[in-house]
Amino acid sequence: MLRKRDGYLEKLRTAMDEPFIKVITGVRRCGKSSILELFEAHLLDVGVDRSNIVKVNLDAGDVRRCVNCWEALYDLVAERSGPGRNYILLDEVQNVEGWESALISMYTDFDADIYVTGSNAIMLSPDLGSKLVGRYLEVHVLPLSFSEYLDFTEDCRDPEKAFHDYMRDGGFPAVALTKPELRRTVADGIYETIKNLDLGKRHAVKDLSLIRVLADYMAENIGSAVSANSIADSLNKASAASSNVSIRNYLEMMEQAFLFYKADRFDVMGKERLKTLGKYYVVDPGIRGLVVNPSDGRGKLLENIVFLELVRRGYSVSVGKAGANEIDFVAEMQDRNETEYFQVAYEMGESVAEREYRPLASVKDNWKKTILTMDRFATGVRDGIECKHVVDWLLGK
Repeated sequence: MLRKRDGYLEKLRTAMDEPFIKVITGVRRCGKSSILELFEAHLLDVGVDRSNIVKVNLDAGDVRRCVNCWEALYDLVAERSGPGRNYILLDEVQNVEGWESALISMYTDFDADIYVTGSNAIMLSPDLGSKLVGRYLEVHVLPLSFSEYLDFTEDCRDPEKAFHDYMRDGGFPAVALTKPELRRTVADGIYETIKNLDLGKRHAVKDLSLIRVLADYMAENIGSAVSANSIADSLNKASAASSNVSIRNYLEMMEQAFLFYKADRFDVMGKERLKTLGKYYVVDPGIRGLVVNPSDGRGKLLENIVFLELVRRGYSVSVGKAGANEIDFVAEMQDRNETEYFQVAYEMGESVAEREYRPLASVKDNWKKTILTMDRFATGVRDGIECKHVVDWLLGK
């Protein structure tokens, strides 16, 4: 039985019949295909005839002939289309050689509303945008939020106890729906597939061992200020020979595969983006638990979860520099011209509290400032800065 993911489904409902190709992106196994199935069910619910829904899974064996010939995909969709307006649902369309030409031709020739999924950011390259004159709309999907995780696992325990499982196991839907004793094995399989297919095979990487070492290194060092040079130095010391050029290229591949997300630094006082020492966050907390003990670096892991939730909620997220102080996240909602500042701390002893409040207090504008923590006793408001329990914030309380 499909589990609802109403936030993403609502975005597709809202975009239905708008003159854009809807491009559903996200890391492998994050739930894109299921969301497409949910949308197919919605089409039937609102009265669309099944003969006007053309769904093609480009991973399926019966459409292999389309993979090496976009014209074959075009012809297949034309054959399956019914009279009148059709709804075309193409799963993993990037598997088709020349898929951009297929989409452009369908968009031009058919009376159709087109929805496609893909596991690589190359789908939204400038080439596609220029050919379609901006006529596509992205719906970006992440693994389960904590709220969705509770729904998928039907966990009725104290949410704070369930949150520790979420920190350890992560939110890939297949992991959440698996028995607890098998979750690590399932997560490891997903991680290996991303490295082997989305990084190695897709980019024809010759030194797969280096990209594996780099992926593990980045997962271990989430939330740390890094550069290609500093990473290369660290890996060379660990006997993993690499150059800053290779590291830079591989990091770009990992971002394209949505395995890692980069947060650039932003000078809060000077209102400018900085080009050096950004931070990277892994797409799912469970991946880090495959590389290091989940109890190690819990503060950084919590920071990673907050980063993903901010992205999930539609914020553009940067790492803040306020004079000599650092703010964990500057979250901008650009369409509403709003900014929020966040600090993240697993525990909030007296010395930690002073360290976390200081950077926020140094920013003198009137935007909302929040500290998120696992320390229930530290919550409250001080000098206009709210300290909230992170589980309450994740659940919208």
